[in-house]
Amino acid sequence: MNGHSSSRVANGLRITLIHEPEAARAAALFRLSAGSLDEPARWPGLAHLLEHVLFAGSAGYQQEQRLMAWAPAHGARLNATTQAHFTAWFVEIAPERLGQALCRLSDMLARPLLATEAITAEAAAIEAEYRMLQSHGPTLCEAALSQAFAAPHPLHDFHVGSQRHFGDDAVALQQALRDWHQCWFHTGNLELWLSGPQPLQELEAMAEEAAAAFARAETVPAAPPLLQPTATRAFARAETAPAAPPLLRPTAPRAFARAETLPAAPPLLRLAPQRAFALQSAAAQHLQLSFLLNDPQPASLTLLRELLTDKASGSLLATLREQGLCDDISLLEPYRSARQSVASVRFQLSGLQLAQCARIEALFRRWLAQLSGLTQQQRAHYANLTQRRFSQLSPLDQLRDLALGFPPAQSTTPLPLPQSLSRLWVSPAVSAPSVRAQGFTLRLAAIDWPQAEPEPETPPALHFYSPASTPVTPALPVAKSTLALVAAPVEPTLLLSVQPGLLPDRRSAALIEAALQPAMGDALHGGGELAFSRQHGLWQLRLSGQDALLAATLDRAIQALTDPPAATQAFGERLFYQAQQADDIAIRCLLAHLPDLLNSTSADALSALRWQATLYGGAANSAADLARLLTRLPGAVEPAQSPPHVFPTQPHYSCPTASRDAAVLVFCPLAEASAVCFASWQLLATLFEPRFFQRLRVEANIGYVVSCRFHQTAGQAGLLFALQSPALSTAELFGHIDRFIADMAATVDSQTTETLAASWLSLLPSLPESVPKNREHITAHWLYQQLNLPFSFARPSPDRLRQAYRQLTASCARWWRLSNSA
Repeated sequence: MNGHSSSRVANGLRITLIHEPEAARAAALFRLSAGSLDEPARWPGLAHLLEHVLFAGSAGYQQEQRLMAWAPAHGARLNATTQAHFTAWFVEIAPERLGQALCRLSDMLARPLLATEAITAEAAAIEAEYRMLQSHGPTLCEAALSQAFAAPHPLHDFHVGSQRHFGDDAVALQQALRDWHQCWFHTGNLELWLSGPQPLQELEAMAEEAAAAFARAETVPAAPPLLQPTATRAFARAETAPAAPPLLRPTAPRAFARAETLPAAPPLLRLAPQRAFALQSAAAQHLQLSFLLNDPQPASLTLLRELLTDKASGSLLATLREQGLCDDISLLEPYRSARQSVASVRFQLSGLQLAQCARIEALFRRWLAQLSGLTQQQRAHYANLTQRRFSQLSPLDQLRDLALGFPPAQSTTPLPLPQSLSRLWVSPAVSAPSVRAQGFTLRLAAIDWPQAEPEPETPPALHFYSPASTPVTPALPVAKSTLALVAAPVEPTLLLSVQPGLLPDRRSAALIEAALQPAMGDALHGGGELAFSRQHGLWQLRLSGQDALLAATLDRAIQALTDPPAATQAFGERLFYQAQQADDIAIRCLLAHLPDLLNSTSADALSALRWQATLYGGAANSAADLARLLTRLPGAVEPAQSPPHVFPTQPHYSCPTASRDAAVLVFCPLAEASAVCFASWQLLATLFEPRFFQRLRVEANIGYVVSCRFHQTAGQAGLLFALQSPALSTAELFGHIDRFIADMAATVDSQTTETLAASWLSLLPSLPESVPKNREHITAHWLYQQLNLPFSFARPSPDRLRQAYRQLTASCARWWRLSNSA
């Protein structure tokens, strides 16, 4: 971060400003110090509902000018989240439009309309979300974890919200939302975070203007004392109190409901006597070891996460993999308040036996005991890794980490010291009765935890990274592979991707991922990166770092892929099995299946892969070294070629899912391979996206998932429509999409040169550039290169836009239709 400032503006709003002079995007985030566990007991889900309804319109911005409709049309990302004791609303957009976005964001939070029609629609949407979450693995695990804490505590209550809890009295629900808003939305409970390339003074001026929309904290009476653990929470308007005005004006005096019925902060969490549980899951198998932290420092968990996820040889993760006990580790924070945090270490199990969990815990405890032996140099090194990861995030994701948890650590950041652990074993092998927790039905049982077997006389060594010497240049073959060079002012980055149209066998992809894990850890410690993942439907190997590290990392990666040992192959088999497990969100299953259809041929072995290689940045002699090393890569490195055009061979494709909701995708590939078509269809997407959401999510309220966007996958680009509904059939959802596209003719015809000029200015920053300037630009450049189109874009005219729309509707036979119906 090149500039950082935290302060309070005149009316008391806390602000945090981040100046990033090279940033191509800007972001804003409002955080409210109240969440689902602060809501009144009479209205479970009220905080979640308000999070939704605020997007429906405000006094200053309604219809297409409200943030939810305006932002997508201007190339923005926006969302919100309700957590235990925090709620946040955030938006990321081009820097020149940050002020306009912030005005809409602050107005919607300060002066919401809270119309009954919007409340009814969003209550129905939350009902659909609740139904979806009833089979959502992570949600059920959080509910199970709550059983390790003593009751009574709001953590045990239902907070998602549902139609049954909201009831049929829209006026009463509206009043509850008004009371809740009036109670919490003032400068004492809000904080604003801004990030962008603007100077700090300019960001501060924006913040002061946004802050003026909210009432000062001094005008609000102090909150009552904390409720005792056995107290019953309630939130009722006094019978004699006047109704709230239709609009909440920031300058009007605010009044609470009767003091004795105000929501209060929850009591402190206390561990329950029983802290070992088993949860039955059809697909997942993992162990979660959780612990309670008092007065937590968020950066402490970030530092612990960096140490836990270290993949280098000798690390906890690498050792557990070598022992065949665990395939991955992640750190979650399912609960956080101003005074406490619950951290949960999640171990992805490699087997189904409970005894395996006891062995993992024993190694984990030994590893924890060694944390106190970290040198200052090692602490500084791991803290620097957290800062590197943070710097690679988008501006919006950086604000989320800073405001909501996991900010970057410093060398002086203390490490948390877990005391009593709670245990949750999640496996299909569990046999347990049905219980209710947090409003969900679980197959959960309290269990006796087994004793770990004694460690061998020479237990596996666990150690942390120590600085190594300069990487040694590997021996180089004489021959060279094809390597495309892109001159760019970026850290040298090599992208190896499987040719579009070729689908690697999932087992081969899993083996590559398994074999590269230790090399990934070493690359990160050396100041670089090695990653293998599916990016936009294409498998990609990404290496970055200074020239010497890049060559050494590539050499080690090639060695790892050449005749991997039996343990690595077994690890790859487990990764392959995990990848076969169906996602519990139907629409995500369809999105994952789409690129499989678009790839025309498959490769069932590493030697059958055809790669294309591109080096961004780096010296000429480094490029020559890499080209020689690539001759040893399993498979063949070939020049980039145009992706084959693949056409549907049937009306629609079925991908059955575990979810009971109906879900559909319609992907409409570009009608022609040209830069003009690419830009024109992106403009169509900016026109369609807010209108699609308004019609099907707001007006028709068909379900929780309503999405329309420009999409690139498997070397193809086009328009993507996605719907998921608990009430409608897949045939009805397809009908909604077809009618929407047909009805857009009038909207397209109404576009003028002036309206297109504004849309083009919003779209322009997201178009790929011929010379990438940063990490994000590299990805956009690589993605566009898969289409083999020129980097020359001109603003489409109204006539060209109408032609693009005619091409879209005329090419319906080329649309890919996917559903989860049989």
